[in-house]
Amino acid sequence: MKTEFQDSTPCSNRGVITPNTNTLTSCVDWFSATFFNCKNWQELCGIICVSEGLFDVKEKGINGYSKSAIWGNIQIFFDGHSDNMGIFLNMSGQGCRQFEETFEETGWGWSDFFEYVLGYEMNITRLDVAIDDFYGYFKLKQIESCIRRGCVLSRFKTARNFEEFILKNGETNGQTIYFGKTDVIIRFYDKYAERVNKGYALNREIDFWQRTEVQLRGDRAKAAVETIVNNELQIGIFIKGVLNRYLCFKEKGTQKHRTQWKNCRWWDKFLNGVDKIRLSLTAPEKTILRTKDWIDTQICASVATLFEALGDDPLLIDYILKRGKKQMSEKQIEMANDFKMNINQRIMIKEQIKEFIDYHSIEFEKEWIPKN
Repeated sequence: MKTEFQDSTPCSNRGVITPNTNTLTSCVDWFSATFFNCKNWQELCGIICVSEGLFDVKEKGINGYSKSAIWGNIQIFFDGHSDNMGIFLNMSGQGCRQFEETFEETGWGWSDFFEYVLGYEMNITRLDVAIDDFYGYFKLKQIESCIRRGCVLSRFKTARNFEEFILKNGETNGQTIYFGKTDVIIRFYDKYAERVNKGYALNREIDFWQRTEVQLRGDRAKAAVETIVNNELQIGIFIKGVLNRYLCFKEKGTQKHRTQWKNCRWWDKFLNGVDKIRLSLTAPEKTILRTKDWIDTQICASVATLFEALGDDPLLIDYILKRGKKQMSEKQIEMANDFKMNINQRIMIKEQIKEFIDYHSIEFEKEWIPKN
């Protein structure tokens, strides 16, 4: 699928930005995680490939950590009040921009970094990802209008609208619209007004800058990182997939059900055909025992029906085995081979199968004795 995303980051540490106004720009705008198998904060520096010599150690921490190591906007907190607290890494939006400056040396992008850290015993506590729009696919007032007219379909029940005004002239300091709470929050806000009010220098070409941001915490944050890595997704495509699942802005129609109303054209244009992405929490890995349970409840009756229809021809069993083995994925083959090595479990599941057959054989034969 053709992508309109620009890979560069939205702004430098100095706050100066030179955008391509014909594209959307995506970025990681917050990343924090706890690493549990690091012996000390210097070891975490090695994991993220940043020299420990860049950090200043301070006798001050947060959330139960008594000390910290700070390099600009990248913070490492350590010496927790309990041994199982691990070491906490926190990168705000500016910290993420700062960290990206190391990518030229490491050869990383964010997806590479995510894949790398997932190999450690760690927990991602917060992930913010954002799309910056300099073109004007839609405006905040259009979202506000949909909310007020009841034209929003969402997994969320409420939205919040915040706008700050300068009293002496009535001008706005910027507007922010929020959907969701706690583990999933979606924000739309006027980044142009925010930057100007904070005194950042903007390129003269910029007269519109709107940010769409997805903030994820806890299990949802880790699920997001796993989704990006496992599906090799661009950050921008991932964000649009999440937006498509959680929100839909509609044109008011005459039909009873809002699902039948047409989508706003500006929303469809912004999403650009990206499919919905579900932030599913990591499911437990399938085992041979779970596979057997699934066959017992979902498959056996259908196979027996077909077997009976074919006159109890064992050809069907040969067909299922040959076709099934041909369709097995590498993960399924690995799962089967691992199970072969566990003699106790093999004996247990075979005994369960044999016990079922022995118990039901006599009853089965009675049921199928032809009546005179």
